[in-house]
Amino acid sequence: MKSPAILLAGLLCLGAAMPALATSLAPKPLQEMVAEADQIVRATVVAVEMVDGRGRPLTDPDAPTGPGVSNEIRLVLQVQDVLRSPGKVPGTIRVPLWTMWHDSLGRARGAYLHSEGIFLLKSERHAPVYPMDFQRPLEERARIQALMGAP
Repeated sequence: MKSPAILLAGLLCLGAAMPALATSLAPKPLQEMVAEADQIVRATVVAVEMVDGRGRPLTDPDAPTGPGVSNEIRLVLQVQDVLRSPGKVPGTIRVPLWTMWHDSLGRARGAYLHSEGIFLLKSERHAPVYPMDFQRPLEERARIQALMGAP
């Protein structure tokens, strides 16, 4: 039989390794996200869609995303105002969410549908500038605009 000290040490090592097995990200400062954003828009989420790895629409509210799953959730935004963009932004854009989040279509609809905010995006794909906190409250508009002008 192994000594209790060895078992305790093993459990502590396992506990320390567990966060590495979960999908998690450190928060990113707003200043960095604004600096990295190609597009900054004020918009409303008018739909939440999901497609499989071949781009086929999925409608099952329990359809998952996460590591090992090729499904992708997309927010459909109705753009009201463009704060920054290198070119013209269409009135409606689709924003793909990070596929590594453990999520479902139904949960995402409940969380995002009809929400309004300022969205920090990048590239012609309108991807989030960072997987989390890319949708900011409307009350942060003045702060975001000040950061846009900051060197």
